[in-house]
Amino acid sequence: MEIDRKSYHLSINMAMTMDGKVTRPNGKWYGLSSQNDKFQMDFIRSQAEVLIIGKNSIINDNPITQIRYVKNSVNPIPIILIRTGVIPNDRNIFKNIDDKKPLVFCLENNSENIKNELTNLVDIYCLKELNPITVLKKIINLGYYKILLEGGPQLNYSFLKENLVHKIHLTIVPFLIGKKDLPTIVDGNENFLNFDTKQWNLVSCKSQENEVFLEFENKIQTQLSSS
Repeated sequence: MEIDRKSYHLSINMAMTMDGKVTRPNGKWYGLSSQNDKFQMDFIRSQAEVLIIGKNSIINDNPITQIRYVKNSVNPIPIILIRTGVIPNDRNIFKNIDDKKPLVFCLENNSENIKNELTNLVDIYCLKELNPITVLKKIINLGYYKILLEGGPQLNYSFLKENLVHKIHLTIVPFLIGKKDLPTIVDGNENFLNFDTKQWNLVSCKSQENEVFLEFENKIQTQLSSS
């Protein structure tokens, strides 16, 4: 399957410690980023139409996806990817829903469970596959083109492996955890082929108090989009 890289814009937003970790030793992130990072996150969300988030992120971190710190902004519509099982209906993502419900992309084998658990809370789309290209094609077919991915390291890996990401927003927070084998911003079973020839350009770098906010642009994606 192919997809037109010019037909959408996909960004990743992540925060990590100075030693590259994106969770505490217990697998959760809470309390490691500041109010400044929350403002930055909301500003990035305010530029997006949809927000892709994975099942594990919702279960482990229970994030609030509504924009709270950027006035007069439209909330991006959450798109929840659920390959197996279902998520509890008491998560924050289902609270304070405005005129557009979150969307769930799932597979045939768990669609009935999702309907039973999340009826009236979400709009459900059953796809033949939940790979990155299929997901992006469905999003574009629904009329959304500005996409933000906050799905976690494995989901990041799957989209980056297919070279589908235009931009990465990365916050460095002032902590060292030290424990090995904790997740990084991208976690997969194999290294990316020719990773050292696929350059990311640093387009923005700013610091505020003890945090650093970086913005990297995919050189190849940018060339494809501008050609």
